[in-house]
Amino acid sequence: MSSRRKRILGAVVSAFTCASLVSGCAQVISGVPTTLGGYSTTSVAGLPAADGPSGPKESAPHAPLRVEGTDNGEMDELARNAVADVDAYWAGQFPDAFSGKEFEPVKRLISYDSGAPGAPLCGKSTGGMVNAFYCPPEDLVAWDRGTLLPELNNSFGPLAVVTVLAHEMGHAVQHRAGTVAEDDPVIVLEQQADCFTGAYFRHVAEGSSEYFQVSTGSGLNEVMGVLNFIRDSPGTSDFTGDNAHGTAFDRVSAFQHGFSQGPERCAKMTSDEVTKRTTLFQNWKPTQQETDLPIDGRSLRAVEESLHAVFRDTGAEPPKVVAEPRTCSGRQPTSPASYCTETNTISLNVPELREIATPPSKTSQSAGYGDFAAYAQIASRYALSVQKAAGYRLDDEAAGLRTACMVGAWSGLLVEDPIGQRNPVGKLRIVPEDIDEGVSALLGEESLISANVNGDQVPVGFARVEAFRVGVQEGLAPCTTKYGG
Repeated sequence: MSSRRKRILGAVVSAFTCASLVSGCAQVISGVPTTLGGYSTTSVAGLPAADGPSGPKESAPHAPLRVEGTDNGEMDELARNAVADVDAYWAGQFPDAFSGKEFEPVKRLISYDSGAPGAPLCGKSTGGMVNAFYCPPEDLVAWDRGTLLPELNNSFGPLAVVTVLAHEMGHAVQHRAGTVAEDDPVIVLEQQADCFTGAYFRHVAEGSSEYFQVSTGSGLNEVMGVLNFIRDSPGTSDFTGDNAHGTAFDRVSAFQHGFSQGPERCAKMTSDEVTKRTTLFQNWKPTQQETDLPIDGRSLRAVEESLHAVFRDTGAEPPKVVAEPRTCSGRQPTSPASYCTETNTISLNVPELREIATPPSKTSQSAGYGDFAAYAQIASRYALSVQKAAGYRLDDEAAGLRTACMVGAWSGLLVEDPIGQRNPVGKLRIVPEDIDEGVSALLGEESLISANVNGDQVPVGFARVEAFRVGVQEGLAPCTTKYGG
């Protein structure tokens, strides 16, 4: 059920993926524990869940850091303040996290315009280098103020710039802390840097930043959304190459680990840990990626059979799936799929499922995500039937989290697993992009993947993604033990 789509902002996303390269002799580097204390829909890793202002603080000072090549414009001021704030965070956290060592800021900060004539920088020419990176040999962080930073800011907001620079500073942290080995795959470095980014944003969310603020609701969703877009393209990563950074699922997972558990968790991201956690698709080849499953009768039957196979051992009676909207005891159906408890029936709005299955492109402004995101809506209603059979409430927020977890478990059980951690179930198979479509939908505001029987989605995006992640990585068991309600 994979997608070969080109999203809106495709050119921007392409530039972003370049912002985290390891390349050449200069070694330019850029950019299943869960929330402690059990589930919560009113908190984010122990912080109150709330919406509010996100971005630069109005009272923020102008950071006094020296930046080489700066034009002293808006983008460089934002970047300078971001680095200053990340410096302040690590100055406080580094000694406790890494055996009393003091944090030393990077030696050089460099701004350049990728549209201007190129100049040598860390063994590369800045001409056309739409990038942001950390260069270990020269201990510098550099960024493109001409294209990359403005595109980030315009497309996602100022915290996108902060996210990318916090990630690059994360590479400086790992070199100072010695948390990576010379022979570690690049994806280990990238996962650690994403984790360190999450740890830094915890500091911002707690209100401890002098320069920035982020709400734990929509603000944090936007930050995770940046990582969701800045990801390995489907079919291009073998998880061992010089440009392997991880799928959206990988990157958001690493961010959540850092946000929930701090730098110490990030330091545990060794090669072995990352391999076990992120290589569900290690041996996946581009030839395995077929076209999307169309939303038609044949595909719907294949998905229904897959759900039957995955949930058969629960003992729940399989629900009937009908390809038309139906009312249930006078209640309006949820869209695009609805579960009726009285008749144990899932009714579908096929045209709306097709809209979700159609992602945006250069010629289409569709609000969809891809075929997997559409079929996950059906899986979510199927999960409700399993919960009903087990005697759980279906109308509270715990039901939404159980649902997201069960959809994740279904997803994980459709993976061809090359390292033998679990056996795939049934005949249907998915690829990395499918899981990423699920993450994208969960970060949206209208998905049923983490919604209860009434269609009420869990309000906290962090919790939605985390519950889905738990299911993918750990299977069905924690869906009831952790989110029992």
